[in-house]
Amino acid sequence: MDSLNRISTIFRNALLHGVILLVTTAEASAPGTLKFRGDAYDLATGKFVYSENHSEFYKDGKYAYSRVSYRDAAGKEFASKIITFTPNRTQPTYELRDVRDGYIEGIKRDAGGTVYYARRKTDEPMKEKRVQTPVPAVFDGGFDYFVRENFNEICAGTNKSFYFAVPIELDYFRFRVARQESGELCRMNLELDNVLLRQIVRPIKLWYETKTGRLKKYEGISNINGADGKSLKVRVVFTYPEK
Repeated sequence: MDSLNRISTIFRNALLHGVILLVTTAEASAPGTLKFRGDAYDLATGKFVYSENHSEFYKDGKYAYSRVSYRDAAGKEFASKIITFTPNRTQPTYELRDVRDGYIEGIKRDAGGTVYYARRKTDEPMKEKRVQTPVPAVFDGGFDYFVRENFNEICAGTNKSFYFAVPIELDYFRFRVARQESGELCRMNLELDNVLLRQIVRPIKLWYETKTGRLKKYEGISNINGADGKSLKVRVVFTYPEK
């Protein structure tokens, strides 16, 4: 059971921090800010539990970085994240902070290479490790770019595997994207790329709009905890500004 719990934790941190915290990177033709929102509902009850509020910032007409604000039902921010996509958009640097328990995780670069760092609680020391992630490597919100770069192949039924950075474990793990249905919406499963582990760890379900490539809906375990301290199981519905 301990091994299963560890696998579930890795799965939650890798997929949720990568998919939920940045789900679209529409190109802009002029400087400015693009904002959109995701509303999370409990899968069992349908009750609203939190919102994620995305602000994408552009410089010289190019997407530079994002800030994501997580807010409770009263609109109070309890977690936030900054993610920067230059110079490598599938391997961005980022930092996530949750003020409720002091959780921090992120990826940074220095002269020596790429560094994973994290802590689970305020009273724990920050841990970090220099990691050389195999290719194709994907960090956090860089997953969206990975999907976009392979969108037609995935929606045509070709599975795509990659190595996803998991800073809380100071490690990386192999995942895959596998199409389930296609039409106006292309539904994919995001899952561990191991046939045995896929039998015990449920996939994340993603619905992308085929015409625009934007994520419309997400279902699965959340990186946000409920009142009992356990991860919520949610459906997140995304809304975007009218063009």
